[in-house]
Amino acid sequence: MVLVSDAAGGVGSAVLQIARARGIKVIGTAGPANQDYVRSLGATAITYDAGWEERVRRLGPVDAALDLNGAGVIRGLLDLTGDPDKVITIADLEAPMLGIRFAGVGGSMPEALAAAVDLIAQGRLHIPVDRSYALTEAASAHPDSQAEHTRGRRVLLVRT
Repeated sequence: MVLVSDAAGGVGSAVLQIARARGIKVIGTAGPANQDYVRSLGATAITYDAGWEERVRRLGPVDAALDLNGAGVIRGLLDLTGDPDKVITIADLEAPMLGIRFAGVGGSMPEALAAAVDLIAQGRLHIPVDRSYALTEAASAHPDSQAEHTRGRRVLLVRT
């Protein structure tokens, strides 16, 4: 079983769908308003408030965990997996001090994109768009994304 923190975000939404397409059982943490959304993506949803670690333990052993938020959950993920090699973060810069890998871009990008395109073509992967911006509004896209949590991606529209 894989645990994904911030499962309702744009990256988390994709991770849940890809994991489920590969037959992996997933637990996703999200706020109360996003529980149904996380379940709609095929994951078991839990809130990330007080007691989240114990609620995860009751669901069974966690084989791996992915931190997408960096909101102080890394020690809990380490505790749940029992091994820093089973936890990856893209958001917590202090994780390497615990022996946890901070993942940037890696692997084969062409292969990853081909797999994503295949899942999209099969209707098994949908990347929600929260908001679109005209290129002239690009400067407001970044502060907007930092100001609030969204379910989908923010997209810049470039017209030629």
